Amino acid sequence: MTARPPLGFASCLVLATLLLPLGSAAFAQAPGTFTGLQVGGDQPIAIESDQLDVDDSKAVATFSGNVSVAQGPTLMRSAKLVVYYVKPPAGGEAKAAPKAAAASMPGGNNQIDRLEASGKVYIKSDDQVATAETAKFDMKTQIAVLDGNVVLTQGENIARGPSLTIHMDTGVAQFSGGRVKMLMAPQSDQPQP
Repeated sequence: MTARPPLGFASCLVLATLLLPLGSAAFAQAPGTFTGLQVGGDQPIAIESDQLDVDDSKAVATFSGNVSVAQGPTLMRSAKLVVYYVKPPAGGEAKAAPKAAAASMPGGNNQIDRLEASGKVYIKSDDQVATAETAKFDMKTQIAVLDGNVVLTQGENIARGPSLTIHMDTGVAQFSGGRVKMLMAPQSDQPQP
């Protein structure tokens, strides 16, 4: 009895393409699918940019100019990144903490509500790369939406479409909003080193 290899990127996209004409939401789930930026895990998030503007009254931090975000094996680059963070409730702040220490991080904590990236967004996670004009990441729902000339690649496999929705917690992905194009490289029978 031979073990069946897990579905990969190409198999997932073929299944999604076959389901699209049926008119139903084409969700495909497979091990190794693109999971997007895994924000909210136990790994630190490193953000770099040319400029940072913080409006603590609105709980918004805006990074602009050569923005780079890294967490574990995931890297995102864009021209602009707006981070909406969660402020503690008005009575919930620790009174013993000095005000300057609480101000060292916007909102006095690092809980992110959502991220909005724009300007040639590039996301690399393991061996997969996605590019788009904009990307939105909702941390509560764990849903990422990439819009505008989306290109998703893994090795020689390429998928293109107007919009890509990724459920970051499950890896389920769906192209929508128009025609989807795909190029799949033939599978090699040679064992991978």
